[in-house]
Order: sequence, then structure tokens, then C-alpha cells
Amino acid sequence: MPLGRDRRSPVPTIDITPFTTGQAAGQIGVVDDVRAACEDIGFFVTTGHGIPEALVARIYDASRTFFDLPAEEKNAIGETGPVMGGLMHFALGKEALAATLGNRTIGDLKETLDFGPGFWGDGWPANPPDLEPAWREYYRSMSELAATLRRIFAAAIGLEADYFEDKFQGHLSSLRVVDYPEQPVPPAPGQLRAGAHSDYGVLTILRTEDAPGGLQVCTRAGCWTDVPHIAGSFVVNIGDAMMRWTNDRWVSTPHRVVNPPTDPGQPTRRQSIAYFHNLPHDTVIECLPPFREAGTPPKYPAITYGEYAELRYRQAHGDGKRLNLASDAPSPGANSLPVS
Repeated sequence: MPLGRDRRSPVPTIDITPFTTGQAAGQIGVVDDVRAACEDIGFFVTTGHGIPEALVARIYDASRTFFDLPAEEKNAIGETGPVMGGLMHFALGKEALAATLGNRTIGDLKETLDFGPGFWGDGWPANPPDLEPAWREYYRSMSELAATLRRIFAAAIGLEADYFEDKFQGHLSSLRVVDYPEQPVPPAPGQLRAGAHSDYGVLTILRTEDAPGGLQVCTRAGCWTDVPHIAGSFVVNIGDAMMRWTNDRWVSTPHRVVNPPTDPGQPTRRQSIAYFHNLPHDTVIECLPPFREAGTPPKYPAITYGEYAELRYRQAHGDGKRLNLASDAPSPGANSLPVS
């Protein structure tokens, strides 16, 4: 990966209030700004989204309470399980995201909880009692925000506003909360909080926290740049499936979470909440009409999202691993990590 570093972030901030309030005035400007961001860097920070802060605080607090439990209690929740729509827990260092880009590395310095209504997981724990209600309510709200973003994306591409709606019926979206603990000992060489990777799906909606050691994206010029933290905002990025849909006109940008400085002068523990908006298993991803060129074949053949997700997952985790989706029966020991 490129080694350059740029602290002046090219990630724009876009106020989507005209869409969340149904005001026609200003919508064209939002569409133009989103199109430019998706073509240039694939990331933007969104304000005016209408998500109550109390809802964010609820899932944040319930998740933090879980991460503060004794290890033996947390580890009772497995990486997969027999419950459709159950919970998945990945202990510290159990995932190495840089492997998804073909880079060999040791485990990331993070602990995660994952949930998706279309994924197999373990039974929800009784402690903390608000964990499942908080997660399901947040998932519902993020799905509504994603629907708004889908309509903005359709307009930015030059399609009818409802073009994507039938393609997302029964979508395989998922929710992940990530705990990045304090680092009392130095990381191993090359080890990060989250290694460089791109997301598999259509779009991601991320709530970040203002603490040392945060999110960076890699620009087209090959420089790593910090994503700005704006209180009350969400970071939105497009994933590989959307880049494939647009024949690479929109870019799914590699990103990572870096380690805090060795002497930060303040606590460095941070927690992020990510919603991954994924297509249904059988939805076909093929070059969208506005990106087709007469006499030039698309860069990619048509493929269903399920096939594509399996392909990317095997690339990251080996040919012996597979995803367990809603259309599958759970298999013992199989990893049902939501596609990110």
C-alpha cells in the first residue's frame, strides 16, 4: 500500500437535510455533491440525517457494557451459531482485514460484535438486558437512512429515484460494533487497529468516536488521509458492489484504522458503530445502464451478490471457509461473519 500521508482530508461534508425533510429545494446540490464524492474518493461525512443522538447513545452504551464484561462471559457468544439473526462475537485479534486485499498480517487490535437478520449467530445474552433491543432499533433506523441514501445515489447516477428499491427487498445488511481497546504494550510490526481493506457491499454508514487512533482513507494519489470527525455526523462510503455496478466510475476506497500515538496524553479507547448495506443473495450485479458504452464490454461479468460475497470471503479467509446466509443451513464451525 502507498506510504504517503496527507492530514488535509479531501473527504467532504454533505448536509442531506433536503432529502430527510422532503424539501425539493437543495436536493440537486446534494446529488451533485454526492456524485462528486463517490467519483473522487468514495467517502463523505453526512449531516442532516435525522437520526436521534439518544438512539446512538443507547447502542453505544449497551455495547460498551458488553465489551466490559469478563472474557469468559463474552466468549460464550461464538463466531457463528444456530440462531438466524443471532449475535456474533469476535475476540481481540481474531480478524485481519488486510487479508481481504491480499496482504499477510497478524490479527487486528479490535474486538467486535456482529448482527444481521439474514445471518446465523448465537443466542443473544441476557446481560446486558438492553443489548438486543438497542441493536434492533438502531438497525431499523440505519436501514431507513440507507433507503434515503439509495435514492440520492440513484439520482446521482441518473436513474429514477426508485430504481434500486426492488433490488433491496430482503437485503442482507448487517451491523457491527467495534471496540478498539487501550494499547498498554506496543503493537507488533505492521499491526493496526484495523488493517487496510475495502467493504464488500453497496454502502456503509459509520459512527466514529473522537479519540486518538482513527479512520484513514487512501486517496487516488496514494496518500493516507484522516477522515474528519464531526460531532453528530456519520461517515458514508461506497463498497465494492457499488463500484462494480458503476463499472469502476465510483470508487470503493481502501481504508484502515490506525494505532494511537505512543504518548497521546488522553485515553485512546474508541468504539465505532458500522452498518453495512448489502444486497439480497440473488440480486444480480451488472453494469448499470448509464455506465455502459456502445461497443465496449463492461469490466465485469454479471454475478449475483451471494456469489460475489462468497468469492470475496474465500479470497480473504481461504477456500475452506464460506458464508452462512439466510438461504443456507448453518454448518458446524462455519464462519458467518457479516459481509463488510
